[in-house]
Amino acid sequence: MSTELRIPEGIVVRTARGGPDVLKGILNDLTQYSFSGYIKVILKKEGLSSTGYLVIDQGTPKMSIYQFFKAHPREIRRIYAGDKSMRFIWEDSQDKHSVIELHSRVPKEEFDRRFPDAKLIETENLEPSKFPPRQEEVEKAPVVKPSAEKDEKEKRDPVMVEIDKIRQQGYVVSKLEETFKINRTAAKKELAKYQDKIDELKIIEKQIDGLPMSGFEEEIESLRARLNDPEQLDSIKRELLNLRDKIKIRIEQTKIAEKKIEEDIKKKKRDEQSGDLYDLILQYQRGQIPKKEVSTCEKCGGILDGKGVCQSCKESEEKASPLTVLTEGMGFQSFVVGKNNKFAYAAAVAVAHAPDKAYNPLFLYGKSGLGKTHLLNAIARQILDKNPKEKIVLIPAEKFAEELDQAIKNNDLRGFRNIIRKSKVLMIDDFQFLAGKDAAQDELMHIIDETLQSGGQVVVASDRLPREIPRLSDQLATKIQGGMIADIQPPEKQTRIEIIKRKAKEKGKEMPESVLDFIAENVQTNVRELEAALNRLIAFSTVMKVNIDLQLAKEVLTPTIGLKEEKRVGPAVDIKAGHSYLIEEDRPVNSNRIFANKITEGFKGLEITRMNPAQVRKEYGTKRAEILWLTDKDSKSEKTISPSLEMIVHTIEEFTGKGEPGILLIDGLQYLISNTSFEGVLRFLRRLIDDFSESNSIMLISVGPGTLKAQELSILEREFETIKLG
Repeated sequence: MSTELRIPEGIVVRTARGGPDVLKGILNDLTQYSFSGYIKVILKKEGLSSTGYLVIDQGTPKMSIYQFFKAHPREIRRIYAGDKSMRFIWEDSQDKHSVIELHSRVPKEEFDRRFPDAKLIETENLEPSKFPPRQEEVEKAPVVKPSAEKDEKEKRDPVMVEIDKIRQQGYVVSKLEETFKINRTAAKKELAKYQDKIDELKIIEKQIDGLPMSGFEEEIESLRARLNDPEQLDSIKRELLNLRDKIKIRIEQTKIAEKKIEEDIKKKKRDEQSGDLYDLILQYQRGQIPKKEVSTCEKCGGILDGKGVCQSCKESEEKASPLTVLTEGMGFQSFVVGKNNKFAYAAAVAVAHAPDKAYNPLFLYGKSGLGKTHLLNAIARQILDKNPKEKIVLIPAEKFAEELDQAIKNNDLRGFRNIIRKSKVLMIDDFQFLAGKDAAQDELMHIIDETLQSGGQVVVASDRLPREIPRLSDQLATKIQGGMIADIQPPEKQTRIEIIKRKAKEKGKEMPESVLDFIAENVQTNVRELEAALNRLIAFSTVMKVNIDLQLAKEVLTPTIGLKEEKRVGPAVDIKAGHSYLIEEDRPVNSNRIFANKITEGFKGLEITRMNPAQVRKEYGTKRAEILWLTDKDSKSEKTISPSLEMIVHTIEEFTGKGEPGILLIDGLQYLISNTSFEGVLRFLRRLIDDFSESNSIMLISVGPGTLKAQELSILEREFETIKLG
């Protein structure tokens, strides 16, 4: 129905079954943390279906839209808006067969523009008594009284009586009724089978009740919705078996994710120790150089130490809160802004200048080492510069959990809460490290509630989205993503160069352009790795008393950044810019090798593949290309793209629109065809062929000849320049 109304789906952050006061409870929750989005109430029964949308702005219901469809005795389709529709939504939500979804990140302006009559007049104390009476607008099916003697006889028939009993229990009996009209004996036999199927459905319902809901709400509700149809028993059993397999896989994935988080914690500690080691080397060497003039703090006039730190200012910052951990040198002025982090930077600045006025909560999301901790520190420093007495808590999630455990052991939970709950600004770093820590999650949920209710600001930073954090409570996930999510991507090359240049300047070093380019080209993952490479290079040059040049950079960094001599692999095929090629092969081996060769020649690469990108990079070494996994599933570690032709075209146009020489490889044509149609994919490819013919880029399409019909393959061979590699 949402497709018919063209309402954006948003991100589903919570799903619940209907029942008395369920909707009321959800509305109360949303009010507490100023949620914006919409509640979707779906009810499907035999012969009728309805969908209601209750638009929420800052925790308050503002608009209401309701769509109703009934097939019998005559087809009825109605759409209602505003207060009139609210009672329908409320009544549907009371039905245990209804499904209630909570969608976030949906612009209210879209509803304002398309449904101007949907605004609610009464937006507080929503109760059924506040709504207008439900009249005959949603018509009930009239009671058909049998008049013919035959109908009366059928009604008294024992077989029909049993069928009626099954119907009254809520089961679908339309096929039984049709069979009865044709052959009473056959219906009697089928009735016995129906009873057996119903018994099996009841057993399945108990099995479904025992399944974990989290993460599988949609599949479970889909099964529940069909438990009233014995004809679907075999299909339900197959789907239940598949769902159990999915749950088993998810449990294994959760274990792997938890292990990965443990490894991340250990790696972060090792990196910190390594950074401290390089700092010690540099300090030692500086001690042997004649002393420079004494430097003073611009803020308070105090003397700076060997690291350029003012101890007076540092002590005053530490007094902000016993739990606040600030890092030197991390302010807005030292943050390098690029395309990859522009929005996150702007959101952080807005929060720092006006806590609780801009985005609340603010969720900073990005892989490790991209600047999330820097932005948290910058927000804290900006607020403290404006008001040094402001109560701020900035604490890594792991330390939060440790301090909580210690407070519980010392019987000082009240003291811990007094410190952290009185803060005006609450910032949690490395939020993913709360995975599986139930007590810490529960405590933090209450703290966030109190902070928001008292007009405080909440900022959370994580290298994973809430749904990717294993064993994270749904309530906490919903709270932290109820505000604004600002993601940070890996920096592009020019931003990496600016970061290295600025970091080198902070350490009193001038880097040759060739060295900057070398490091930026070969260290692409994150800012932390860039700084680590720079520290290694400076430490080596300082200890050995040699100047930094490109040759030294290669000698020092090659063993640590894994730089290898790149070799050409694959068949010698002459392909040219502005051309599109169909490569016929059983597996996308040679196409990937051709693709990798062009990357080494300086072409920018984009690959859309059915293979896992990690496997592609491992087998073919295409580390410098963007690889998108063509799949419907979400991935925790790889970029994905769904088999939507419009989305793929948009992505490719962005890739070719930059004007740089590029190469595109698409593997998974049969997958696209199975999700759409051959005709649709053909139109899609013809459009790309035309676009690439006027560009300086190359398109490769890998296809297994045996996966297509002979006629389909023949059509593609006429459209492309064909390369047959087997």
